[in-house]
Amino acid sequence: MTGKDQRMATGKMNQLVVMVNLCSSVVEGIEHLITSQGNDRLKEDAVSGLLTLEENLKGLQADKSVIHETRWLAEVIKNWVFVYDGEFRDRLYRWYFKALKELRNMMFAEIEICPVCAGKGRVHYGASLYMEGDEEGKELLRPIRIFMKCQECGNYYLAKEEPWVVKRKKRAGKSQAKCKRILADIERLASGNSMLFIGSQKSQLYKEAVSAGYEINVLYETETISAPKKGSYAVVIIEHLMDNRDINAILDKATDGLADGGILWFDGPDLDKSMDLLEKKGITLWRQAASEVYLTKEGTKNLTRLFGLTVESSKSVGTTLRHIEIIAKKA
Repeated sequence: MTGKDQRMATGKMNQLVVMVNLCSSVVEGIEHLITSQGNDRLKEDAVSGLLTLEENLKGLQADKSVIHETRWLAEVIKNWVFVYDGEFRDRLYRWYFKALKELRNMMFAEIEICPVCAGKGRVHYGASLYMEGDEEGKELLRPIRIFMKCQECGNYYLAKEEPWVVKRKKRAGKSQAKCKRILADIERLASGNSMLFIGSQKSQLYKEAVSAGYEINVLYETETISAPKKGSYAVVIIEHLMDNRDINAILDKATDGLADGGILWFDGPDLDKSMDLLEKKGITLWRQAASEVYLTKEGTKNLTRLFGLTVESSKSVGTTLRHIEIIAKKA
């Protein structure tokens, strides 16, 4: 899947979230309209919201009955004021729940899509929170983090996250010693000192790269990554790649910037090792800060192969939370 296709997939989920919120706003507006039928502004807002929903549902190829019902409501509100009665309310709420169900079905289909290769994922691990005696005195048991495993590229990705349920442990930055070691690993394979650094100038890794004498160009925002000068860098470093869901597009730009024989470095959390720690030592994955994507040893080979790269070095590092560090070479 190309970077453009991947951005479209990510954008579709955002569109669905907006539509769910719009459904709720439309129903709330119509409820106010029922009690004040002469309010032209509320009437216009309700019709406009329903027509927007209809247009988006058509674009997403939603169930035709939901599209038809959405259009019917818009026509009724626009032309038939006198039908605001109990029967109309019942039909409004039936439409609302049917539309939400359709949107949520489409959202679930989206979380099956792997952000790395656009393959289909399946649930691999779900962390649930159990609490006794919430505000209503009831027990609470619900999933607060779900990882999917892609059946095609073999990597993992985050499909559900409830960040405010419990206080998360923040991710620690890289130490000076670790950054020096990373740069030493890169230097052994690099054929020049021109570097594209995708990350923050405040990071320790960037500061150490400057101290090491690299000629560095920096791209700050991975979400809005601009095109680097094609084939001009001996080294590209991507920091915090796995915190971004648009991995495909970022790697596409990064490899474009690499000269032939150039070196690409990135790392990501190793879910397999973390699961081992969970089973052996009871270290709770769901209390740690989450990344969008988690790597596997085999999955990194598939990932780099997509971009015409060969893995020169693959290291599993760390003690509590393991990471895989990848150095790949452009042919």
